[in-house]
Amino acid sequence: TLYQERARFVSPYAVQVGSLCLRARAFILATGSTVSHVPIPGLEEAGYLTSDEALELRQAPQSMIVLGGGPVALELAQFFSRIGVDVTLLQRSAHVLSNMDEDLARPVEVRLSREGMRIYTHTHLQRVTHTGTEKVVHFLHDGREKTVSAQVIFKALGRRPNIDGLNLEAAKVEVRDDRVLVDETMRTSQPHIFAVGDVNGLHEVVHLAIQQGEIAGWNATHPDCPPRRYSDRLKAQVVFTEPQVASVGLSEKECQARAIPYLVASYPFCDHGKALCLGETDGHVKLLCDPKTGQVLGAHIVGPEASELIHELIAVMYFHGTVADLLQIPHYHPTLAEIVTYPAEALLEQIHNLTP
Repeated sequence: TLYQERARFVSPYAVQVGSLCLRARAFILATGSTVSHVPIPGLEEAGYLTSDEALELRQAPQSMIVLGGGPVALELAQFFSRIGVDVTLLQRSAHVLSNMDEDLARPVEVRLSREGMRIYTHTHLQRVTHTGTEKVVHFLHDGREKTVSAQVIFKALGRRPNIDGLNLEAAKVEVRDDRVLVDETMRTSQPHIFAVGDVNGLHEVVHLAIQQGEIAGWNATHPDCPPRRYSDRLKAQVVFTEPQVASVGLSEKECQARAIPYLVASYPFCDHGKALCLGETDGHVKLLCDPKTGQVLGAHIVGPEASELIHELIAVMYFHGTVADLLQIPHYHPTLAEIVTYPAEALLEQIHNLTP
C-alpha cells in the first residue's frame, strides 16, 4: 500500500502517516538529502540558486558566482561557462574536489581556467551584499580581502541528510552530525530500523544507495537468514566535467591517513596514441597496489571517457585482481582502454625491484 503523506515516528515500532498510525516489524529510511544550510551573512537576503533551481532556469544569466568546488558545483559551473555565462568559482579548500587526491583535481582546474572560468581556492566566505541587479561576495583569499560580483549566486556547498520531521528521537534512532548511523547491514541503533542512501551519509551516489537498499530490503524481510552486508571497498565516484574524473577504491589520501602501505604509478593521456588522435590529452591514469601482493587497492582516472574506463578497473578489483592480472587482459590497439596497462607495468616493475 502506498501512502503519499508525511510520516514521523511516534515510537520505535509506529509511525504517524497523516491521520493514520501504522505499526510494522521493520522500517527502511530512504529520505535522501537536502541542500545544506551554511550561515553566510547576507546570503539569504541577496538570494541564490540551488542545483534544483539552476536546472529550471529559462534564460541564462550574464554572470554567476559559484560557491563550492564539489562535483555538482563543477559540472554546472562548466555547463554555464560553456553557454556564455561569466563564471567565478570560490572554493574553501586548497583545490577543487577536496575529497580526492590533488593530482586528480588540478587538470580539471586547469581546463576550467583555460575555458575562461575564474577559480579562487583556499578562500573564506565573509558576507554577501547586493546592490540593484548585482550580488557581491566578500571573501578572504590567501588571507587577503577580495570581492566578486555577479548577477546570480549558485550555492553548491553540499547536502545534508533529510531527517527533518521524522522525529527520530521517538524511535530512539542514533544520529550524529545529522547522519543516521548504520552498521554494515544497514541497521541503525534500532535493529529493526534501516537507513539507506543519502540519509546515512556514507556515500551520496545513486548506485551505492541502490546497493544499500537491496541489502536493507533483504535483511528487513529475512530476519532469520544470515544478513547481507555492505562494503565500501568498491566505492566509485565520477565527476562529469571535461575532463571527466573517476575513482574506485582507496585514494592516496586514504592510504596515508590509515597507514596502509601502497605503491603508486600513473601515466599521462598526453603520451597516449588514441588520446592524441582524439585531441583529448588532459589528465592521466593512476593505480595504487599492495607492495607485496600487487593487488589493486585503488584506481583513478582524470581524462577522456574516465566514467567508462573506470569500470574495467572496478571489475578487476571486484575479483581482488592484481596488476599482473590486469596485464594478462588483452587490450586492443589503439584504444583509450589500453592506457591502464602502462601504470600496471610500472607497478609490476616496482614490486620486482622490492623483491629480495
